[in-house]
Amino acid sequence: MTVKDFSKAYSLWEKTNLGVKSLAVEKKELTQTIKFNPNICFVVEEDDRIIGTLLGDFNGRRGFIHRLAIDPNYQHKGYGSILLSKVQKALKKAGADTVLLWVDCANLNVLPLRLDKNPSLLRKALV
Repeated sequence: MTVKDFSKAYSLWEKTNLGVKSLAVEKKELTQTIKFNPNICFVVEEDDRIIGTLLGDFNGRRGFIHRLAIDPNYQHKGYGSILLSKVQKALKKAGADTVLLWVDCANLNVLPLRLDKNPSLLRKALV
């Protein structure tokens, strides 16, 4: 993911009810996230559209996962699992020994996430 993906990603976040902040705040936060974690932020694209996002942050000890969004027309097709696997590998490579998943209270329906396929993802904590 790059900062150039912002507009399409923001539209997806609105479409999936991720509780976005203002355009300016979200762009600033995404720019910082990508600046510090360029290899831990991912998108899924189809026909020049972003249909999925997942951002990862690493603070030198812990990994954080947020902004998991899959276009409703593409949900339940494995894209979320693919993104989770990619970010988990990237965080492990960066040195994270604990991975925290940020889930907004208004979006708790994402919790099943097929974690049965990847139980180590949330080995120690859920935020």
